[in-house]
Amino acid sequence: MKPFVLTLIISIFFIQVIFSQVENVQFELEKTPFKMSLNSGVYKSRLSGASLKENSFRNFSIFAQVYFPFKRSLDSQENFSQPTTGSKFYDRLFTTSPVAVFHLTEKGGNAIGIGQELSFKLAKKTFLKSQIAVVWVESNSQKNDGLQSGLNFHHFWHLCSYINSKTYLSIGYNHISNGKIFSKEVGCLFDMVVVGIAHSFIK
Repeated sequence: MKPFVLTLIISIFFIQVIFSQVENVQFELEKTPFKMSLNSGVYKSRLSGASLKENSFRNFSIFAQVYFPFKRSLDSQENFSQPTTGSKFYDRLFTTSPVAVFHLTEKGGNAIGIGQELSFKLAKKTFLKSQIAVVWVESNSQKNDGLQSGLNFHHFWHLCSYINSKTYLSIGYNHISNGKIFSKEVGCLFDMVVVGIAHSFIK
């Protein structure tokens, strides 16, 4: 029994050595073309006093993200030597991109702010992205759309798939709240199911 166990341990060790080679990567600051995304979907308010309709995903909202013209990128060294304007290039292995966020509900509640988006490559054309921004919210207290005036966090998690080198479609989830960090009182309590499109204006 002991020789079998020893053989198994040695086999596992060598398999790990063979399949877990460390690849050298680079982390660079890159200049990027103008890029923006438009997102729409249905939302619900979780604030107290919300009606049955307000507390269900039967309300409409939109928001846009405008990307700053630079990002921090991590990728293999050889990929940085390849042109990013080719039809087969989609994005880096990992990126952090600053973004400006503009949000509007059908009841007139709105938010504007700035944040950061993280992008993780899952496959050649598929990426998982996570965005968090600090936004200033303006809302009408007589209209319950899940928003309340003041500083809040704007979270957006989405799965993206490129349809060509410049454009991707996405589906995701958006949440706005203050996390009781900016105030001890409850701020926004807003949840949204999102579909969107993003485009890079590459010359």
